[in-house]
Amino acid sequence: RTAYFDHLFLEALQDHSPQIVILGAGYDTRAYRFADSNHSTRIFELDVPSTQARKLECLRKGHIAVSKQVTYVPIDFNRESLGDELVKAGYTNDQKTLFIWEGVTYYLEHKAVDATLKFVSHTAHPESTLAFDYTISLTDENRHAYYGATEFAETMRVRHGGEALLFSIAEGQIETFLAQRGLAIVTHLDNTEIETKFLTSEGGTLIGHLTGHFRFVTVSPQTNE
Repeated sequence: RTAYFDHLFLEALQDHSPQIVILGAGYDTRAYRFADSNHSTRIFELDVPSTQARKLECLRKGHIAVSKQVTYVPIDFNRESLGDELVKAGYTNDQKTLFIWEGVTYYLEHKAVDATLKFVSHTAHPESTLAFDYTISLTDENRHAYYGATEFAETMRVRHGGEALLFSIAEGQIETFLAQRGLAIVTHLDNTEIETKFLTSEGGTLIGHLTGHFRFVTVSPQTNE
């Protein structure tokens, strides 16, 4: 997952994209790891205030200065308007933007996911892209069909009981789901494709497996052309 979003982030910097928005940034360090490649791109990091405060404290203790290209935007995705908070922070809708939404969607309520997708499809610059990962819907009947899904569910129950998976998309329904929200798929990778691209050695040997119900997708606003 890190390799996938790193690639998109670096590509945006190399293309001199005006803006990158990291939704649910957590302790993301891309703005610092790739600072030498950033010549003009503004980066907006959004997350809950408590997480951002903890991150800033970690940076301070590590003697890492906050880049002038980075703006921290505190937000509760389930209760506050993404558009309102971004605009207040200096984001503009008329500039091409890469939105990164990594490891977030499945912890949000459906209405919060819809609000974010609507924001990108209705207000973002038409050349913007949104990259996110999601889980397909799991049931007691289909869970056994996906590598590691049963173990994943048990781990979540035992170690992360307070973090329920709230959002998912039924297998095979991603294109329809996005089209209904004004978005078109640019790339979509299932677990096998992710393994081939990111978990295969130079010699062609598979070096690991991805939990089978996760997917990566990059989308853009639909146009009438």
